[in-house]
Amino acid sequence: MAATFTSTVLEDGPRNLILLVNIVGDGAGEITNGLLVDRSTFVPLDGTKTRVDKIEGNLDGFSASLSFDAAADLIFVGLPADDLFCHDWREEGGISSNKAGAGANGDILLTTVGTAAGERGTFTIWMRKH
Repeated sequence: MAATFTSTVLEDGPRNLILLVNIVGDGAGEITNGLLVDRSTFVPLDGTKTRVDKIEGNLDGFSASLSFDAAADLIFVGLPADDLFCHDWREEGGISSNKAGAGANGDILLTTVGTAAGERGTFTIWMRKH
């Protein structure tokens, strides 16, 4: 079994989506393109884009990357190991999934690197739906 993750919805409003993500390593493998955000499951259901405004948290002993799902997935941020991080793009207008090009659907994928048994990570991701 590979590392696992769970996401808890903190807010799913008409415009905002906030998730708390917890990752647990078991030493048997990595998460590769795990579906972190399935845009089609959050209201309003007619939108297909996601804009990431902020990510804040800590990963203990491993790193991770987040990608927009598209014909050619687009990595938009790397999350470092063993350090508190805060990526805040609100002043720049956020990072939109429509930058991912053909096949972009607003979904966000999670990939971990170096996840060992007992390692944990938590981060919060603030998004806008459009």
